[in-house]
Amino acid sequence: MKRCYSCFKEYESEFSICPYCGQIEITKPIEPIQLRPGTVLQGRYILGEAVGAGGFGIVYKAWDSKLETIIAVKEFFVSRMMTRAEGESKIIVSKKSQVEFEYRKERFLAEARNMAKFGTHRSIPNVFEYFEENGTAYIVMELLQGSALNSYLGEKNGILDIDLAIMIANEVGNALKSLHEHKIIHRDVAPDNIFICSGRDIKIKLMDLGAAKLADSTDEVIDIILKPGYSPTEQYDNTKNIGPWSDIYALGATLYAMLTGIKPDESTNRKINDEVVPPNVINPQISENLNNTIMKAMAVEKHMRFKTVDEFLSALNGERKVITLAKERKKRKTKRLCGIAAACLALSIVGTVVMNTFSDKKAEQYLDDAEIDLWFAVADGATEDEVANEYTAVMSVADNFHETFPNVDINLRAFPESQYTDALEKAASEGNLPTLFESTSASEQVLSAASDLDNVIKSEQFKNSLFLDQYDNYYNNRKQMPLAIEVPMACIITRGEVTLEYEKDYFDSVSDFGNVSVAVDSDKTDIVNKNFGLEGTCSDEGFMKLTENTSPVMLSSTMSMDKIRTLVNYRKDYIYYNGETKCEFVYEWSIGTGSENEIKAAERLLSWMLGNVYQSSLMISECGDNWMIPVNKTCFNAKLEAKATEFGPIKNIYQNFIFVRED
Repeated sequence: MKRCYSCFKEYESEFSICPYCGQIEITKPIEPIQLRPGTVLQGRYILGEAVGAGGFGIVYKAWDSKLETIIAVKEFFVSRMMTRAEGESKIIVSKKSQVEFEYRKERFLAEARNMAKFGTHRSIPNVFEYFEENGTAYIVMELLQGSALNSYLGEKNGILDIDLAIMIANEVGNALKSLHEHKIIHRDVAPDNIFICSGRDIKIKLMDLGAAKLADSTDEVIDIILKPGYSPTEQYDNTKNIGPWSDIYALGATLYAMLTGIKPDESTNRKINDEVVPPNVINPQISENLNNTIMKAMAVEKHMRFKTVDEFLSALNGERKVITLAKERKKRKTKRLCGIAAACLALSIVGTVVMNTFSDKKAEQYLDDAEIDLWFAVADGATEDEVANEYTAVMSVADNFHETFPNVDINLRAFPESQYTDALEKAASEGNLPTLFESTSASEQVLSAASDLDNVIKSEQFKNSLFLDQYDNYYNNRKQMPLAIEVPMACIITRGEVTLEYEKDYFDSVSDFGNVSVAVDSDKTDIVNKNFGLEGTCSDEGFMKLTENTSPVMLSSTMSMDKIRTLVNYRKDYIYYNGETKCEFVYEWSIGTGSENEIKAAERLLSWMLGNVYQSSLMISECGDNWMIPVNKTCFNAKLEAKATEFGPIKNIYQNFIFVRED
């Protein structure tokens, strides 16, 4: 007798096709890295065919020989840092990935523990057991039959009936309500994580709690989880401001997509120019109250959204009337003015001691009315989209700052690079420098007119930065504040007409590459010369020209990766120097002239730019054209992990980095 690894019934050995389900005998896994059919885990779970695979796991159909039922087994398996020999069960993890592997495995088991708390919930998959074996981890759960909402939408031409969409939102909302009661934030609500089970009665399951975090978590590093169109702005800051309101935004955006067939614009774009069309304009069958409910759930400002899932569900089901966001903003403004008047009246009768205490706190937290000008440069000939991307990064911190200090207005102004230096020179000569400006290309004349940054250097954000303990070695005038660093590296072509086999992440000297011709990036000769010298090298033209490539190696820096990536016909590896590495601070900003209130506001804003919100934008880029490495400690760790292919090795050598200006 043998067992079918699809339906798990036993049948006579002479048959090659299962007489019960018609499945041809399965003898090998679909992929060599998958466990072979028939593998037994914990002496109990017989694995069958793999039915799914994602970034952090492989899902197998399996047979529970003890309870005699079909279940699903999810194996923790990340192909970029682990592998498995064909036919073997035990996994192999590379040395350089061991720390990340242990961290990821613990997050995987945390997902199991989170799900196990909700075994009786109708909208969360039931977890039966989790354990470690074969050097990795496994979750045993119910096997779901059906399809993910994104696939289901495709079958329905992208739009669902209103009643069905509301039912799905209710089921997901009830699942989120239970999670939030246990202080768990899902962080990844989207159509691909909502499963519609097939059967007589439609059942909805909220999947993938691997991204979930505790609302009161104090972890120093929390993965950034982003789903364009569904992630709220605060999720671009990976450690702060995430709460039930974040999941409500994502559920509102999912409901919008179900009823309109359109994925909402990314939240960071909406902060600059919110062009999301109200859903009832696209689908006139949507009632005014449902329309207002969706738009309130999707409000860019988190304080404008529903505070709890209960509030959202009450509005969704017509039990609560919701006004438009425009009316609510006006209403809140009126209440705020009334509140200020009441506060003034209350303060007028408070004793002297209390008033003095309040004044001390106010000095720390409050900024007087101010209007500051913020200047920055964009590349010459930049497209509207590229300029918009620059605005997105700068506007993200400006908006977050303005939310906390609404009495500080920030005027953004972008200049083409070719005009920017002249504009700063003219402003300096007239004694009218902008309050806050990008000063990477600024002359000594401009910097001499700028304000010192002593108050920024005293800020908590400065103290929490990873590399700024070397600030005084690099800046003797304290007139510029760097927001990122530049690291030397070698780019090696490993596929093309001229290639080099080099499998390490680091090199100790240029001689490690053998006798091949080594090019130098003409734009990065300064940082290359600091570390390696230029003797015996050739021009970068021998590397960059696709038809005239004479060198498989080029010495450059992380700031040139966007240029190097244009060599689309080649496969390239980025290798880092393992010795005492002379790096450079980049993307510098300065404070110009203005009133006392304006300078204080600019100092506070520049401090915020050292924080996680703005620093997160320095290395996030779907197009791969933004390669600055942030100085913020938490953001540095998270971003190197997010871009592990190119930057991961830096985590092991950053203690070697030295910042000394050599003018």
